[in-house]
Amino acid sequence: MEKVVEVRSVCKSYGSSQVINNCSFEIRSGEIYGLLGVNGAGKTTLMKMILGLQRLDGGSIYVLGKEADGGRKYLSDIGSMIEMPVFYEHLNAEELLSMHLALMEKKADIPEVLALVGLGGAGKKPVSQYSLGMKQRLGIARAIIHRPRLLILDEPLNGLDPIAITEMRELMRKLSAAGISILLSSHIVGEIRHTADRIGILSGGYIRQEFAVEETAAQYGEGFEDYVVCVMAGNDSEGAALKRGGM
Repeated sequence: MEKVVEVRSVCKSYGSSQVINNCSFEIRSGEIYGLLGVNGAGKTTLMKMILGLQRLDGGSIYVLGKEADGGRKYLSDIGSMIEMPVFYEHLNAEELLSMHLALMEKKADIPEVLALVGLGGAGKKPVSQYSLGMKQRLGIARAIIHRPRLLILDEPLNGLDPIAITEMRELMRKLSAAGISILLSSHIVGEIRHTADRIGILSGGYIRQEFAVEETAAQYGEGFEDYVVCVMAGNDSEGAALKRGGM
């Protein structure tokens, strides 16, 4: 299976604080990879480095065989939504997506993409009148309008109500089925468990554990979330003792 992303022994520090420490993982073609870690674990930093928006102190990152550099040609294969999406709120969705397409030097059917993310009837409505969930959808529309092969989403379910979360999960599954590989971050185990195919737990600056969600959830049963939380906190041995919910 094709490797869409290869993160190899990456390191990143801010002053004396090392945020990413010898971190390595891969994302395969067409899968949803969940990057799970507590707030401050370095998830956003890692995503920005994959996008070529922050320098690496060590190691290397390759996306679709190209080294991360943040150039326009490089980013044309990637869509992203880092932290909360920001828009010119006096404009409507169609105007904003037209601007993005012009920047990316691409063409697309804007009404079709808006319909795909559940904004089919809101294309001419000013973004200032959008709910949080609608803004999240518009952020994804902007991220996919230029037909990327990789989608990077930083906490995309944050702040959404249960119905919006369910709809967002369905959308990500639809995009994955269409061949788009997705890197999804979260600090909430339940959110990522029901969305990702594989999970990498970022703790101590590196991927402490990595597993297929379906297999590990079956192995640990009701103790799955407790196990994952223990690993997130760096307590691997305690997590292992929780197999099938028993100590």
